[in-house]
Amino acid sequence: MRLALQGTRILDMAWIGPGPFCANMLGDLGAEIIKIHEPDPDRRGGLIKFAFPADSPDFPGLRNIKTMGLDLKSNDGRNIFYELARTADVIMEGYRPGVMKRLGVDYDTIKVINPATVYASLSGYGQEGPYRDVVGHDINYISIGGLLGMTGSIDGPPVPPGTLIADFAAGGMGAAIGILAALMAREKTGKGQFVDVSLTDGIVEMLYLWIMPYLLFGIENKRGDTIFTGHFPWYNVYETKDSKYVSVAAFEPHFYRNLCELLGREDFIEHQFAEGEKRDEIMQFFKQTFLTKTRDAWLEILRSKDTCVAPVYTLDEVVVDPQLIARGMIRELPHPTLGSVKQVGSMLKLSDSPFQVRYWATRFGQYTDEILHELGYDDTRIKNLHRAEVVG
Repeated sequence: MRLALQGTRILDMAWIGPGPFCANMLGDLGAEIIKIHEPDPDRRGGLIKFAFPADSPDFPGLRNIKTMGLDLKSNDGRNIFYELARTADVIMEGYRPGVMKRLGVDYDTIKVINPATVYASLSGYGQEGPYRDVVGHDINYISIGGLLGMTGSIDGPPVPPGTLIADFAAGGMGAAIGILAALMAREKTGKGQFVDVSLTDGIVEMLYLWIMPYLLFGIENKRGDTIFTGHFPWYNVYETKDSKYVSVAAFEPHFYRNLCELLGREDFIEHQFAEGEKRDEIMQFFKQTFLTKTRDAWLEILRSKDTCVAPVYTLDEVVVDPQLIARGMIRELPHPTLGSVKQVGSMLKLSDSPFQVRYWATRFGQYTDEILHELGYDDTRIKNLHRAEVVG
C-alpha cells in the first residue's frame, strides 16, 4: 500500500501554531516530515518545548515526525541544511519575514540549490504590507480579519472561539492546500515556487460570506444578528432541563416544518423568517420549551424526523461518541514504548491510501544521527558536530 505523499520530503521549521498542524496533516498523508530545531531548545526560551512536555513519560510524542537539531547560525549547520535542501520537495518555515534571509536559508538562496523545491512561509500578516513585521497570535489575526468581531451575542462583547481558527484553519490547512497545489504545478513545470501563507488573509477569505455583501451592496452584518449567529430561532443554541445544550439548524423549510410539528406549534410554520414581535415570540417559545426536557430526551424526540439537531458536547463526551469512534477520529494507535495510545485521527479519508502511523518522535534530535548518516556522514564526523553543538 502506497501512501498519498509517500516519497515526499518536507523540511519543517514552523514550530508554533499553524506549522505543526500543517505538518501533522501532511505527515499523516505519508510525507516524511523532518522537523528542524535548535540543538538546544532552550535557546528560544523554551517556546518549542510544548511538543515534548517535561517529566511526562506517558506522553507519546509526535506521530509521523522526525526531529533533528541543527544550528542554522553556524556555517556547518547551514551547509548541512543545504545538503538536506537538495533532497527536499518542500521547505516550510514560520519565522518573521526576513529571518530566513538573515540565516541564509531563504527561498532565493534555496531555489538556486534546488529549483524544484516548494518553499512555504507561514506568518501572521504575510511577507509584504505595513503589518509584515508586527508580532501576533491567533486572537490578533481573527481580530483584524473580522472573525472575532462577528463572534458572540448581539448584546455582548466579542467572544474568542473554542479553538485556534487562524492557526489551524486559515494557516495550517491553508498552508497544506498551498503546498499541495504547488507540488501539483511542479508535476507540469518541473519547478518549485514560493508559497506565502498569511493567517490573516485566510481569515478574511473565510469571512467572505459577510464581507462580500458589504463590498457589493454596503450591507454590514453585525455580531449575533445574522442567520448563522442567532438572529432566527431555528438556527440557534438552547439550554435544556439538565443544564446542557442542543444546537438547532432547521434552515430548509421542510426541516423547519418538521421542527414546528414536533414542538406542537404548526402555527409557526408560515413565520420562519418573521421579524419583530413574531420572531421574538417564537424565540421565547423555543427557549422556554427546550427547558422542559433533558438534552437527550430532546434529541430522541427531534431526531424522529429530520430537524437538524445535535447535542452540544463537552470534551469528555466527544471522545466517546460512537460516530467519531466509527470514523476513526478517536482511536487507539500502536506505540513503540507505551503499547497503545489514544489519539485524534485524521480527517482525510483516502480509499487507497489510508491513514497510518509509521513512526514517533519522543524527544528533540531523535533522528539527527540517522538523517546525517543518510547524507553520508560517518560516526566520527557526527560526534564532532555534536561536540561543536552544530547538531543536537
